[in-house]
Amino acid sequence: MAAEHNRSILACDPTAHAEVLCLRAAAAILGNYRLTGTTLYVSLEPCPMCAGALVWARVKRVVFGAADPKAGALGSVLDIAAQPELNHRPLVEGGLLAQESAEILRAFFASRR
Repeated sequence: MAAEHNRSILACDPTAHAEVLCLRAAAAILGNYRLTGTTLYVSLEPCPMCAGALVWARVKRVVFGAADPKAGALGSVLDIAAQPELNHRPLVEGGLLAQESAEILRAFFASRR
């Protein structure tokens, strides 16, 4: 099991989103970049970069809480997982505890301002 949070600002790394960091940690644990059979749980719908990484890692299932109408790439703005040309399409389940996830995110960002 791997768990992460966004560290883009802290690490001065635009790719240090929680999803990417979690994929890196899981690959290290499993000793394989292909994360077949895995499920990623995330509070906010992944962005295009993270959704692409999930496809390349061959994650089996992605479960997210709140949709992201500004940058969501698993159904809101784009739907990368639904592209028939890709060699892998993860199963996507959005809206799990959506209200709770949105409130946690709102409270977090309010505390940062």
